[in-house]
Amino acid sequence: MTWGSEAPATPQEPRAPGAQQQPTAFPPPGPVPGGPVPPQGVPPYPPPPDAWAGPPPPPGATYPVAPPEPMWMPPPAYPLAPDAYPVNISYDRAAGISRLWGIPLIGQTVRLILLIPHFIVFMLIGLVVAVQLLVSWIPVLILGRYPGWGYRWTGGFLAYGQRINAYAYLLAAPYPPFALEPDLYPIAVRYDEGVRINRLWGIPIVGYLVRTIVLIPHFIVLTLLAILAGFLMLFVWAPVLIFGRQADLMYTIIGGFFRWSLRVGAYWLLMVDRYPPFSLGEDDPRL
Repeated sequence: MTWGSEAPATPQEPRAPGAQQQPTAFPPPGPVPGGPVPPQGVPPYPPPPDAWAGPPPPPGATYPVAPPEPMWMPPPAYPLAPDAYPVNISYDRAAGISRLWGIPLIGQTVRLILLIPHFIVFMLIGLVVAVQLLVSWIPVLILGRYPGWGYRWTGGFLAYGQRINAYAYLLAAPYPPFALEPDLYPIAVRYDEGVRINRLWGIPIVGYLVRTIVLIPHFIVLTLLAILAGFLMLFVWAPVLIFGRQADLMYTIIGGFFRWSLRVGAYWLLMVDRYPPFSLGEDDPRL
C-alpha cells in the first residue's frame, strides 16, 4: 500500500507544515450596534468568573442579616479565674437610669409598688425551695455534688431576690423579669455548678447545723452592712436625679452587700464547698 494517491496539503490548510493560523475576527469591545449602551465607567463585558469563588448565587437569593449586638452582655461563664469564688454577682455600672426615678420618695415608692407582683411570686418560689431543702442534701451525701435542679430552683430563687433588691435600690434600670434565669438582664448571678462538695456536709441536719455555726461571723458583719445599706437607701436617688446613673459607691457598698449575702446563702444551702470570703468585691482579678 502506498500513500501516493493522497493529495498534498495546500499551504492554506493548517495541517501543512509551516502554515500560519489565520486570526479569528472578534468584534471589538464596545457597545453592540443596536443594543443597549452601557453606563459610563462600567465595562461592556462582565469580568471572567473566579474559578475559586464557586458557582454564582441563584437569581433572587437572599443572605441572612446578622442581628445587632445588644447594648450589654452578661459576663462569660465560669470559670473566670482558677481562684475565683464559685458564686458571684456582676452589675452594669455604666447603665443609664431615667432621672424620673430619682425624684425623692416618689421614685422609690413607685418602684416598691411595681414590685408587689414579684414579692408574691418570690414567696411562692420560696415554698418550693423549702420543700426542696428536704432532699437536696441526698446528692451531696451520695455523689459529692449539689444537684443541677437545685441550682435551677434554689440558685434561681436567690438570684431572683437579688434582682428585686437591685431594682428597689436603683441599681438597675429595666423592670426585673418573672424568670429564674433571665437573658441579657444587667444583673448577672452566676454559679459554678461543677464544684465538688465534701460528702460529710450531706449528713442530715448535721451538715446544715455545722454550717450555721461557722457562718456566725458572717451573720454579724452582714447585720452591720444591712444597717449601712438601709441608711444609704435614703441617698440612692441623688446620683440618679443628677447624673442619670447610679454612683459607683452605691454599687460598691450596696451591691457588695448583696454579693456577700448571696455567697453566705449559697454556702449555707450546700451549693458550694469553699468558705465565703469577707469581701464586698468580686475576687476575680479580671473583672
